[in-house]
Amino acid sequence: MTPRERYRQVARLHVRCLDQGFLASLGEAFLALMYEAIDRAEATFLLTEERHGQVVGFITGGSGMGPIYRRMLRSPVRLAWALAPAVVRPAKFRRILEILRYSGSSTLPPGTPEAELLSLAVAPECRGQGVAESLYRRLVGDFRNRGVGAFRIIVGAPLAPAHRFYRRMGAIEAGETQVHDGETSTVYVHRI
Repeated sequence: MTPRERYRQVARLHVRCLDQGFLASLGEAFLALMYEAIDRAEATFLLTEERHGQVVGFITGGSGMGPIYRRMLRSPVRLAWALAPAVVRPAKFRRILEILRYSGSSTLPPGTPEAELLSLAVAPECRGQGVAESLYRRLVGDFRNRGVGAFRIIVGAPLAPAHRFYRRMGAIEAGETQVHDGETSTVYVHRI
């Protein structure tokens, strides 16, 4: 599988599995560019689980969104084309600005690590087979190899299965934050 096909498959899986989040509404072209940036930027990474030539799960992590944004800006035409449908809609444009504001947010609980689990998804037909656990352990290992002692996870309030999963994997609730106005998310910290 080519890197570009891998990014497209990750984007499709994101839209399919993380459909409650705002990023899914920006479409596959934007997401493919974002996951390419995560995979290629310094201090961030994309890990996938593949079966029979298909991405069935992925996890991303890193320290800060700045490297991702800078990497995306290296492809201004692709970025403009991918975002064009969103920027002409005021509600979507406002939410994009909220995400950018969150990136430099000081609304996180004191002592929250900069390193973060950014996204995790597993195809529904592969759930219950240990894919999420394996990806999570690989993420912990990658952070450990990079000398990171802890990372944060931001989870939206209505995502009960995600809350249970992260607690089961060893993350501890550290407080709350708001990525989007009026929507509370729980901040978890996983110490390595």
